[in-house]
Amino acid sequence: MSHTELCRKAVNTAVKLGAREAEALVASGHSISVEIERGEIKTCTDLWDAGIGIRALIDGKVGFAYTNVLTDEEVKRTAEQAVKASKASLKDKNWRRLPERATYPMVKDTYDKRLVEFAPEEAVTLCQRMISSASEVDKRVLPAFGGTEVNVQEMVCVNTNGVEGKNVGTSLGCSLGTMARSETQVSPVCFEFKVSRLYAPEPEWVGREAAKLAVESLNVGEAKEGKFPVLLNQHSLQSILMFTFIPSIRGDMVSRGRSVFKNRIGEIVAHENVSIYDDGTLPGGLNSGSTDMEGVPRQKTPIIEKGILHGFLYDNYWARIEGAKSTGNASRGGGGLSLPPYGSVPAISPTNVRLLGGTASEEELISEVGNGYYVNSVQGAHQSNPETGEFSVALAPAWRIEKGEITHAVKGVMIAGNAYEMIKKFSLLSKETRQVGPLIAPQTVVSEMSVVTK
Repeated sequence: MSHTELCRKAVNTAVKLGAREAEALVASGHSISVEIERGEIKTCTDLWDAGIGIRALIDGKVGFAYTNVLTDEEVKRTAEQAVKASKASLKDKNWRRLPERATYPMVKDTYDKRLVEFAPEEAVTLCQRMISSASEVDKRVLPAFGGTEVNVQEMVCVNTNGVEGKNVGTSLGCSLGTMARSETQVSPVCFEFKVSRLYAPEPEWVGREAAKLAVESLNVGEAKEGKFPVLLNQHSLQSILMFTFIPSIRGDMVSRGRSVFKNRIGEIVAHENVSIYDDGTLPGGLNSGSTDMEGVPRQKTPIIEKGILHGFLYDNYWARIEGAKSTGNASRGGGGLSLPPYGSVPAISPTNVRLLGGTASEEELISEVGNGYYVNSVQGAHQSNPETGEFSVALAPAWRIEKGEITHAVKGVMIAGNAYEMIKKFSLLSKETRQVGPLIAPQTVVSEMSVVTK
């Protein structure tokens, strides 16, 4: 029985047992991962997982149950549990209805059959190539941690309103964290990676770039505190925005009054060169697909256009509360319990948040900074406050820029500020962009930030 047929059967069973509305989602995945530790291959895992989650609704009361045993008998039992849970639940006065049937977009470059046929031995080889490339850069480099991971995932969602959505996707990632030691210095951990939805590994590039960062971090010089322009690359920018800006554009945060952007649609909230979209249909995007995890089509959603706030991200539940339409941003799984997608109900999550690039080269960005800092990575961003935008992070690694040139690495340096004020100071953007987590962004010059030294 196909996963679509299994979902249909689960929905029909729930309806026969008394559900007014019902939804079933099957999520399955195959992952191969190889872990690197202290320059050696530590572990190799080959995991399969599949399960079904069922929502049953009776007069605004929502019940949910799931199982990872996909037999007819177990699916029927899980549907019964969902209906019983619905009858025992309190009524949700905000509940409207499940999503309706829709047409799904065709999204390119999210599936590669070569990754379906990928073998664990290939992942080991990619790791060995990363380690070798890093070691060849400089004998002082230690490949501290990292690995290779391949994922093949399928999701099917069916409900009583005619929804039948399906996604099949693949990804391949190589990553490496390195350290370097000289007679007088030890570098911070320097990290690099490449992830693609298609078979396009670049282990030598990952190993080489991670090693170069570590070696360049050994030349430590004086750091000055005060107000300086700062060049943030994609790693550091993602870390800051992931815990401030990105939560604030979720419709649930806005509706609850926990976003600084509430009631500000149409206002100027960023520099005029800032345009940001959430694009779940981006070809090759790490989070792209035809449908979200409750069967709503993915789409391109404007958040900020030329500095002006245009909209927010919604799943079906919060969109109906706000009188809006779902933007196809329902996700499932994860959280503190690291639940699989079939093990939880939908929640709002970004797909590919695109900060559009500018026209500058890296040399022009450094020249624009003149006297300031270049920041590769930051630590402590998870302690930021998304409601106020306040953050304070340590820089590691980072370099001093003097007279328009990178001169030396710095240690014991922090930057502090407000993310919502920071996006008003994006004075220059690079033409090159890359994706780190959900953020696709250029390197960005912030015209002024507070720098603190020990």
